[in-house]
Amino acid sequence: MRARRGIVTFPLLAGPLFAAMLLFAGCATYSDSFSVIENDMAAQRFEAALQELERQRHPARDQVVYLLNKAMLERMKGDFTVSNRTFEAAKSRMEELYGLSLREQALSVVVNDATRSYAGEEFERVLVHLYIALNYLQLGDLTNARVEALQVDERLREITQKLPQNRYTEDALARYLTGMIYEERGEYSDAMIAYRKAYEAYREYRRKYFVDIPDTLKRDLLRLAQQMGLTGEMQQYQNEFHITHWMSTAELAQQGELVFLLHDGLAPIKREHAVTVVDPASGHLVRIAVPYYETRPTPVNRVRVMAGSSVASAEVAEDISAIAFKDLETKMPAITARALARAVLKAQMAKAARENARQQNQNNAGAAVAAMAVEIAGVVTERADTRSWLTLPSRIHLARLPLPPGNYAVKVDLLGDDGRIVSTREYANIVLRRGAKTYLSLHWIPPYVPTRRSR
Repeated sequence: MRARRGIVTFPLLAGPLFAAMLLFAGCATYSDSFSVIENDMAAQRFEAALQELERQRHPARDQVVYLLNKAMLERMKGDFTVSNRTFEAAKSRMEELYGLSLREQALSVVVNDATRSYAGEEFERVLVHLYIALNYLQLGDLTNARVEALQVDERLREITQKLPQNRYTEDALARYLTGMIYEERGEYSDAMIAYRKAYEAYREYRRKYFVDIPDTLKRDLLRLAQQMGLTGEMQQYQNEFHITHWMSTAELAQQGELVFLLHDGLAPIKREHAVTVVDPASGHLVRIAVPYYETRPTPVNRVRVMAGSSVASAEVAEDISAIAFKDLETKMPAITARALARAVLKAQMAKAARENARQQNQNNAGAAVAAMAVEIAGVVTERADTRSWLTLPSRIHLARLPLPPGNYAVKVDLLGDDGRIVSTREYANIVLRRGAKTYLSLHWIPPYVPTRRSR
């Protein structure tokens, strides 16, 4: 069909929107599909959760988030080798997608942000390396864990260079874990660098996320400053931390060490907030949809770890929920701007379609209906992007217990605000070897995972 002068033809306008309408109309947002999996995780039915994940539909654009959730569920089952294979597949795909194609960017302007392939948030890209490293550490593979530690440094440097205004440019726990890996390998200079970076990152965490510097990191800094003869730096840490006694490197080398990590609760879940109104200026329907987070609270307030006659309290080493909220807060201006631009574009397309129908024939019912369909399509295809790595924990707690080499029964108590025990886990025959760290992880989700809206 030829266009009249000054009028854009309706078929050219309607085609992309009609196609999008067929794809997206009536579809639930990504986060709406996850409740069954959450319930299985809370019941520690990780195999059932995996099966449910596999039953769900996973379009190509959602491949990364599918792989991340699958890898985490495999880790929860204790299949660390299988989990790492899946994490590596996710990591490879994230690299391919990190620079979104021009075609996908253009489609997101016309339809919605969820039409783009999900490449992962910056903090999710770093946490992939952290969890791969933890999997290797639980397999006793220090060499490959070190490779992931090197990649953490590279990834954070890339984020800092490309996104200097992003609130998330450092990951304190990833830096801290990197230092532990280096120190166990006897690479004290690299370990000290990593510990310093973790210290600086935790100082920022205290300001941004209310997560303080773990006491164990303070002692690591003192120990390595002493080991490397950095007297001035050691004195600085002593004055700041008010610590006068710590285990030396030589003393620690004679011990085994239990490193316990609680992956507590579930990270916040993205929901959609949408408003549909009639634009008084044009008379057209306009819909704006943006994501927001709902928290999934956990009752755990403290964690007590007992091995032999030793008792330690785990400290919050990473607040993923707080990081996610700040990250979305930083990105909301751009997300909102895209949503507004889409609303304007769709209104213009609806107006052009109506004008085209009038130019063809005012009495042509088919043209009028088609013009109305363009307007409706613009409304129903406006969806917020609610995709995220939903199997991440809300917080990660860390405890370290240096103990004489040997076999231990380990008991972990999760305590609520009132000091009562929420849950207990016991582990038999945990082997600690001289001069080595033994990593033990627990993924714990409350039996009921409530959500609380936060915007």
